[in-house]
Amino acid sequence: MAKVTVKTRAIVLQSIKYGDSSLVVKMLTEEMGVQSFMVKGVFGKKSKMKAALFQNMTLLEIVAEIGGSSLGFIKEISLAHYYKNNTVDFKKTTILIFISELLSKSIAESEPDTALFNYVYESMLWLDEVESSYADFPIIFAMRLSFYLGFFPNIDTYTEGSCFDLLDGNFKTWNNDIYQIDAELSEAFYFMCQQSIVSRQQILSFPSQVLNFLPQRRKESQMMFLSSNVRLCSQPTALFQVFRFSDSQILKTRRQLLETVATYYKLHSDNIREIKSLEVLREIMV
Repeated sequence: MAKVTVKTRAIVLQSIKYGDSSLVVKMLTEEMGVQSFMVKGVFGKKSKMKAALFQNMTLLEIVAEIGGSSLGFIKEISLAHYYKNNTVDFKKTTILIFISELLSKSIAESEPDTALFNYVYESMLWLDEVESSYADFPIIFAMRLSFYLGFFPNIDTYTEGSCFDLLDGNFKTWNNDIYQIDAELSEAFYFMCQQSIVSRQQILSFPSQVLNFLPQRRKESQMMFLSSNVRLCSQPTALFQVFRFSDSQILKTRRQLLETVATYYKLHSDNIREIKSLEVLREIMV
């Protein structure tokens, strides 16, 4: 492949120190999909590309040269959005670490996916703006992401009292399978999945600014569309209000759902064996 120069928005997924002054940076880009770049001299006093630009989930605009067998080269770089809260709030920073690890391990270097990129980008903007009621954000974000990755659960198979099978993605009667979760947790999991999709009729009623974020993909089996975070994360606490849980039950179920989602990804994403940031995230989910 011949080298080409591209201007694109980009999201930092991972930065690894290389030598004394360089970084190897993995990014999700709008125009080139997932790409890795060698960034030299970022720790030097005179460097125009400071290491701070390459923190987890930083939103950038870059001009880069890619192609051939070597890592890409960034010619120009600037912040696309300056985070007001995401990098100073400990809970949000922990969420960013979890999301960056999930994305880095689950998205292979591939062709560009504009819908996926917009989903992640707008999700980060939403998280930066919201001041409260975002404890369920990592769980719902991950389930929506599974839609783009091609293994969203088949919620059409749900019936009252059924149990979700993490291996085949269907709800079924309890048969003591090691990959099944119990009926109570399955009900909460089903409701969470419902929060991740909307009907065609609902989409038609959305304001124009929300419609701008909607991907064009369609889940053929359900004729349902994935919505932007702007619409569905506006009231994340509703995930548990429907069950009238106590505060202790909410915390317990939230952590169980997080573990369920993590296991689901391990079973369906070839590159995920463990999620190292999971333990810290579990502790801040209050």
